[in-house]
Amino acid sequence: MQQPIREPMAHAVHAARIASSLRQRLVRGLIIGAIAAVVLTIVGALHTDAVALPSRLAYWLTVILPGSILGLVVQSAVSAWGGVAGRRWLEMLVVAVMIAVPHTFVVIVASMLMFGINALTPMTVIAFGGVVLMFSLILTAINYLSGAVAVPFHGDSAPVAVAPVDAAAAAVVPLATMMPPGLIERLLPRLGTGRLLALEAEDHYLRVHTDLGHDIILMRMTDAIALLDRLPGARVHRSWWVARDAVEGSSSIGGRTTLCLATGIIAPVSRGMRPSIAAQGWFL
Repeated sequence: MQQPIREPMAHAVHAARIASSLRQRLVRGLIIGAIAAVVLTIVGALHTDAVALPSRLAYWLTVILPGSILGLVVQSAVSAWGGVAGRRWLEMLVVAVMIAVPHTFVVIVASMLMFGINALTPMTVIAFGGVVLMFSLILTAINYLSGAVAVPFHGDSAPVAVAPVDAAAAAVVPLATMMPPGLIERLLPRLGTGRLLALEAEDHYLRVHTDLGHDIILMRMTDAIALLDRLPGARVHRSWWVARDAVEGSSSIGGRTTLCLATGIIAPVSRGMRPSIAAQGWFL
């Protein structure tokens, strides 16, 4: 009798978490955009110093803040698609390009109104498009990096080639790491039967990576790891827990060690955790 009631409540809680995350990202994006607009206004970027300060500020706010809102929509769509999940820099590039294409015309219209540009030629679109793409790349990178929890890497500078995981070591690892109930009930229903690959901390949230996609939940990393005490895996970084059977290879370049996981996810290994992970044979 209780099941029909619990299911809608679970969906409602999940929707509330997603809405809260979207609000946080929107506020962060608008703040970053407003700061950028103020800086560009003060320096009179791109020859906008020809107009008065209030007009300059209005112009930059008009062209940047809509881009911040568009960025949230595009980022959410790309994240839901999942085609570049785990490849953060590629995802940033895809998002920036998808923002720049439509936003170029917003900037052109604003520039026409402010500076009296009359001729809309292919060269005008290309020129504006290049500038918009540059700003889009910068602001997208700032948004992504400001929302990530990261620890700087230190260590040896000598590069080490990608090393496959030892087959004999992998043979003793279960072929699938299934999620415990404490995680399953918080995820989108379609991910509940998936194989758990990794957990990634993002602010106060966790991105749960599975072979069926990923989802963001409101949960502390320590609480999530407590649910995984019987599953083969390890916390390899302050903001990453990785399932042992998800590891397909490893690399170390310039002192930065990473694990290559299934579906193309790249997980960093902190300097402090590297000896422990190496001792367990993860880099063989």
